[in-house]
Amino acid sequence: MNYAIILAGGVGQRMRNSGMPKQFLKVFGKPIIVYTLERFEECHDIGRVVVACNASWIEHMNSLVEKYDLRKTVAVISGGKDRQRSIENGLRWIGENGAQDSDIVVIHDGVRPLIQENIISENVRVARKYGSAMTVRPVIESVVVTDKDCAAFQDFKKRDDTYSLTSPQTFRLDLLKMTYQGIEGVEQPIPLLDAVLGYTYLGNNVHLVKENNQNIKITTPEDFYILKAMLELEENRCVFGL
Repeated sequence: MNYAIILAGGVGQRMRNSGMPKQFLKVFGKPIIVYTLERFEECHDIGRVVVACNASWIEHMNSLVEKYDLRKTVAVISGGKDRQRSIENGLRWIGENGAQDSDIVVIHDGVRPLIQENIISENVRVARKYGSAMTVRPVIESVVVTDKDCAAFQDFKKRDDTYSLTSPQTFRLDLLKMTYQGIEGVEQPIPLLDAVLGYTYLGNNVHLVKENNQNIKITTPEDFYILKAMLELEENRCVFGL
């Protein structure tokens, strides 16, 4: 069985709205989180979906699952105080509900609604083969890495070898459990903010799945309007064959 854990516990402070978490904001009459869940609903490589949600919004999330007939979404659970705790809550649920160590777990942000089905499937394929996969976006501009207010030649990185980390991140279940057992209480050398950082911190390599720069994360009001434009473009391509 291939599982997806969708992280939808954020409160959207940077969205500057009236208080509704950003994942529940509507675009063309449909909440952002529903667009995300529909991508996993349509993906043949995903069997079950678990949503880790802010506890105050679980009832609302369940009502959306019912309204939009999201049949693969089998549970809406309480998220944790941060991303890592939310993932752990999701792992606990699937572990208590029949998951096997050899099963694949896809972890995705609820506010990345433009994830493509082929990227989800490629994550599953790579993780099935190697045990792990992470989605990355090739950068389109030159990159400099420095902790100073100036840069030397060696601080510039070759663009073709530089990526930004997006999602999903995908693992075999036993490796995910091993990761969270291994990083319990670890705070240094940097905060281990997601599963990939924890997994590589323990000395493991993770395999890359390259996406095409459309898998944006909805964080600011500007992102919201970009999403509207991209959804409209997708619809036009379908209707007019563009």
